[in-house]
Amino acid sequence: MVAVAIRRDIEASELRRLARLERDGRVSSRLLALAAVLDGVSREQAARIGGMDRQTLRDWVHRFNEAGVSGLRDRARPGRPCLVAEELLPELAALIADGPQVERDGVVEFRLSHIRALSLRHFGADYSQGGMHAVLRRMGFSWLKPRPIHPKTDLAAQETFKKNFGQTLACIRDQHPEVERVEVWFQDGAEGPHARVGQKGSLTHLWAPTGTRPRAVRDHRFKSAYIFGAVCPERDTGVALVVSRVSTEAMNLMLAEISQAVGKAAHAAVLIDGAGWHIANDLEVPANITLVPLPPYSPELNAIERLWQVMRDTLLSHRLFTDLNHIIEVCCATWNTLIGQPGRIRSTCGYPWAAPVRTS
Repeated sequence: MVAVAIRRDIEASELRRLARLERDGRVSSRLLALAAVLDGVSREQAARIGGMDRQTLRDWVHRFNEAGVSGLRDRARPGRPCLVAEELLPELAALIADGPQVERDGVVEFRLSHIRALSLRHFGADYSQGGMHAVLRRMGFSWLKPRPIHPKTDLAAQETFKKNFGQTLACIRDQHPEVERVEVWFQDGAEGPHARVGQKGSLTHLWAPTGTRPRAVRDHRFKSAYIFGAVCPERDTGVALVVSRVSTEAMNLMLAEISQAVGKAAHAAVLIDGAGWHIANDLEVPANITLVPLPPYSPELNAIERLWQVMRDTLLSHRLFTDLNHIIEVCCATWNTLIGQPGRIRSTCGYPWAAPVRTS
């Protein structure tokens, strides 16, 4: 079988970027297979990457050559029309996103059965459970656990902070004309449960037979260690300290570690929250670091929080620690494992609004 030449006006890196953003897993697999072809991988191996055979890959190459990325999407299949007209789906989505009112709906959150009743009440569309689930997926809804938010969180202040962050970096750049670029670092310490690791551990979701209640080890002792960490998504790097207690002294040591890790001819804008040891009078801030305070009660703006969650979900939960030394040893090994994964920091902690700036 002669391989079909593939168009090269779209680079492999761009196809991989689109694959990461793609909601349809089938389209994502096709994008990755074509990216492998553009990188010079054999058609047979590229087909395996995309979970298809070589003939199917050949068909998608034809579609890609004709219509670009849009040609990789499945064509609409004829079938029974949707019970709720396409033009009314945004209205249904808005009703679901607004959520229930306890006084009116008698529930605090919508389950699938409630959404079916909502659809019937507003649009006269009586969906089956599977049909309603398919409609929800098509509208981009998933069954998610919400992140807790502090009652005093000011969402408007968060948006203003993100909007003006570029100006903040520009001011830091103007104050340090001798440097070539300003790096963005996210720092977090042990002031909350996300960076505290101890014997009284946490549990995560796991796959188990339907109808069962799986068991997992959870200790009830209270020895804990604390991780002070900082990451620079642009450079895909980070530094951390594991300590047995929190203090301004520990924060000073952390700042010294960040200072040594900052790139040559660079200045670091280090985003921090309002913990006491972040703003202490005797805090020693190195010359190549400027501390940038986040709005109050805004942990979601600190990208390293996402790394703490990855550590807990994949490496630290369901663990039994014998003593404090064991906790410290595991924390160090866990951090080194994540730092050693190429692209981990960049993909987990990269925020578009926190792009670094250069002086040239």
